[in-house]
Amino acid sequence: MEHPDRKELIELENSLISRFIGGDAEAFAGLVDIYKDRVHQFILCILGPDREAEDIAQEVFIQIYKSLGAFRRESSFGTWAYSLTRNVCRRRLRDRGREAGLFSGDDGESGGEPRDAAPSVEIKFENEETGKIIRAAVDGLSPLHRSVIFLSCWEHLSYKEIAAALDIPIGTVRSRIHNALAALSTRLKPVLAEEKQP
Repeated sequence: MEHPDRKELIELENSLISRFIGGDAEAFAGLVDIYKDRVHQFILCILGPDREAEDIAQEVFIQIYKSLGAFRRESSFGTWAYSLTRNVCRRRLRDRGREAGLFSGDDGESGGEPRDAAPSVEIKFENEETGKIIRAAVDGLSPLHRSVIFLSCWEHLSYKEIAAALDIPIGTVRSRIHNALAALSTRLKPVLAEEKQP
């Protein structure tokens, strides 16, 4: 079932895309407003803290602008935008000699991943302290795990959409989400145990 807010978002995106293709250049600014923070956060999920994140985001939006007329709407705009973002990040990592299997379809996730902590998406938690703990736990995950958590939990993408955005099989998406949640559980277990103590 489609997340209600996401359904409205897709309708808005489709309207803006149609207007842009119809010659309304300002409609593109609407798409940028919707996705600028999301794309930036996804870049940070993949690359960790990166001084070039703003430049990379700008490159992503330039590519979106140039390619939007050819967007076939076989997927949602968000899935397509995240796929373009992944490709730009992949090129940057390749240029740095750091691709290290980040985008491969295998499940050998534990080795060789940078352990940088990227700032996570701001979420409103009822308990601010709990929110900080959860954000820190997510930030400490590998880029593979941060990416699938971001796309699944924050963006509410389906497994099929995540597979398309990351260019990996659906089975790998399931495995990565399972492993990411297990890693989160491990990170949060000591904190939760402390809270249970009288």
